Amino acid sequence: MKKEEEQTWILSTLYWQRNSGNCIKLDSNTNTRTCSRRPSGVCNVNQLIVTQAEVNFNLNETRNIQNRIPDCQESILQSGILSQGATSNSNTDTIKSRYSFQVVETCENVGIQPNSGTRLATFFEIQWLESPRGKISKAAKLIAANGFLPQSSRDKANSCLQLEFLEWEKELAQENNLNKILLEIALP
Repeated sequence: MKKEEEQTWILSTLYWQRNSGNCIKLDSNTNTRTCSRRPSGVCNVNQLIVTQAEVNFNLNETRNIQNRIPDCQESILQSGILSQGATSNSNTDTIKSRYSFQVVETCENVGIQPNSGTRLATFFEIQWLESPRGKISKAAKLIAANGFLPQSSRDKANSCLQLEFLEWEKELAQENNLNKILLEIALP
């Protein structure tokens, strides 16, 4: 029993450690630093590298949405998911040499003060906004709001939103499109 308690304590500590903190990303080409709510467990270069397995998963998720709701087709095309490819070995090397990462307790502790009416996305919100569902709903919101597009395109985007997405998903997509919920914020 003692060994089980010890293992539980170790696993709990590791889980807490991986899920704590915020993430600073430094771009050495532009000498800019941004901060996000990504925790220590994912605050590394791997967040910028896309594997073929991830591409396949995203395409499968996208196909499932398309099969359920054909009106989502234009939103899928506008989302950019279909043009996403896996990161090549040479691009991986470039990314690794260009970006570095640092875990901080909070973005606020390093000088981030979001403007009134804006905030940083939580890690859960980041994951959702970067998922196929997030990208498609953001595209559908943009299409639906664009008065320069044909009414039929806007109607299909609205149909996609109404039939496929939950209310909180539509709200999060809209808030991100309006820059009220941000994936990351540049450090001063």
